[in-house]
Amino acid sequence: AAAALPGGAGLAVQQGAAAAGPGLATGAASPFIALGIVSNCMWQDSFERRRWLRETMLTHPNVGSAVAVRFVVALLQSDLSAIPAEMRSRLEAEAAAHGDMLLLPSVPERKSPCLKTMAWYRWALRAYPSASFLAKTDDDAYVHVPKLEHNLRRFSGRPRVYIGSTLWGSYITQSFEACARRMGPMMCAGGMKEERCVERGAIGPYPYAVGMLQVLSHDLASWMVSQPNYAEFEQRATAATRPPMMDHGEDMVIGMFLYLSPWPLMPLHWGWDKLHDLCFKCERTDQIWRPITKQTVVAHHIANEEIIHQVHRNISRVCDASCVQTDLPFEVESLHDLCSRGRIRDVYSKCALLPK
Repeated sequence: AAAALPGGAGLAVQQGAAAAGPGLATGAASPFIALGIVSNCMWQDSFERRRWLRETMLTHPNVGSAVAVRFVVALLQSDLSAIPAEMRSRLEAEAAAHGDMLLLPSVPERKSPCLKTMAWYRWALRAYPSASFLAKTDDDAYVHVPKLEHNLRRFSGRPRVYIGSTLWGSYITQSFEACARRMGPMMCAGGMKEERCVERGAIGPYPYAVGMLQVLSHDLASWMVSQPNYAEFEQRATAATRPPMMDHGEDMVIGMFLYLSPWPLMPLHWGWDKLHDLCFKCERTDQIWRPITKQTVVAHHIANEEIIHQVHRNISRVCDASCVQTDLPFEVESLHDLCSRGRIRDVYSKCALLPK
């Protein structure tokens, strides 16, 4: 069983409640991938961000067949009061018009999309029981869904798959704080000493798939959502409307639940050339900012309508049909691969689960 998290129960959460448009305009009864796009209706103009994605990313031919897509929107404000009535009416009209939205009446919109992400996995497991993979991205990210589908096909049928591009950190559940978030395991282990993470009650260190794309196999997501610590965290995080509260580190929280699993698993690290923040001049080569290339699966931090249309044109131009059908390598292919490197076994407890 998963380890219990510190802290007690809080406000009861209406798990998996949803209001969505009729039918599945961007869904399928039995998709290979169910992709949730978290969208904050209280940040800037989310209506426009969703329109841009419908005009670009969601026009790929496998959307609505192999890939079901839902925009995930919460209907409470951070303090648990209702969002403005006019906004809710607009959202409900949008959902009815497009049939591609998951409206969550008992989940708050906050700086971190953690609670929406958790609700998405819970809902998607029931809505798409035969999907091989459940995935999550953000509404300021462009996912090349044909390339994503092709590359996930080779993992079909493999148990307990967790894919993304990874950072490392530890997490303090009592105060909803990330601690020692770093690029790699040794840097994280050093950071945990500097920041006294263990003394402050942190769980870790562990790798986690960053929020621009998380992919979980259906069986792994089902296990995660069924754990008591998952519901307990949801309840406490929802109830905490004043600091300390859940306002950052959503990707770390999902990574933490999977780190607490009893299995020798970790997020397979795809690499920052496949999942990256978008840049144009790209003067720095030591960061995760990259231009669009044949390798791009996700481009993140897309700022406006012009840029997302440019990304859509460029990714279609640089990656033709044969490019889409090319298997992209993973920089870390397995837990055994990771634990065989350097002194990682000394700092990452999952390595102890591997045969000697």
